[in-house]
Amino acid sequence: MQGAEAVAFITGKKAEAREPVFSRIMCKGGSSKSLRKFLYEGVQDCRAVILAGGGDNACRYGCLGYGTCSRVCPFDAISMSDDRLPIVDIKKCTGCRKCEAACPVKVIEVLPASCQVLVTCHSKDKAADTRKNCQTGCIACGICVKVCPFDAPSVENNLSKIALHKCTVCGLCVKKCPTNAVSDFIPQRPKAFILDHCNGCEICANVCPVDAPAGVPDKKHIIDQSKCTGCGICTAKCPVQAIAGTFNALAVFAAAEKDKTKAA
Repeated sequence: MQGAEAVAFITGKKAEAREPVFSRIMCKGGSSKSLRKFLYEGVQDCRAVILAGGGDNACRYGCLGYGTCSRVCPFDAISMSDDRLPIVDIKKCTGCRKCEAACPVKVIEVLPASCQVLVTCHSKDKAADTRKNCQTGCIACGICVKVCPFDAPSVENNLSKIALHKCTVCGLCVKKCPTNAVSDFIPQRPKAFILDHCNGCEICANVCPVDAPAGVPDKKHIIDQSKCTGCGICTAKCPVQAIAGTFNALAVFAAAEKDKTKAA
């Protein structure tokens, strides 16, 4: 009996496996990317600077950058970048929410580990004001909504938000966002590759939103790994299941095998 199970047995409770959660910084407007309203020379704490006219950041939704979150973290999981933005070490973060509670502008969210493509901006200002205050804020242009094949992003109150239950972390919105407001927390993305039984039908080239596949008709195609996001659209559309490597490949292959079994 493992430790958690033993404790649960002794206390009469049930031990359940839960997905890890981490703190995510929902702002990318560091000191080089955002404007400051005034020069603040008081106590170097976000909770102090917010008392001075709502903070010195021109974006009232943005990170203040005085490191309160890093100081309250009991696990030393948050450090401050040279650009005065918090950096979360997910190997140390336990999702205890102390940083989330301490942040006076609420730019920290504790989210499940699987939520790895996020609009890291909270600004509800109109696009013109956001552009004026921050180089990397969401301007509600709706490009993410247009490019997403899974209808995950939506724009409301001048801000894009990704429905996490719909998002497949394909990364298309990350590449297309004009202000870099969408963040990709996947260290290394799985990329598509063509298997030998490809029949050269060219469907993959026709459906790919980033023009990664290439080849001539009736010959095995290739995929440009520098362009591929691993979104899985080509894998799902391939009529002979000749594209592997994407997040959905195993599910697509299993579904195709099931259909063959039914038809037999």
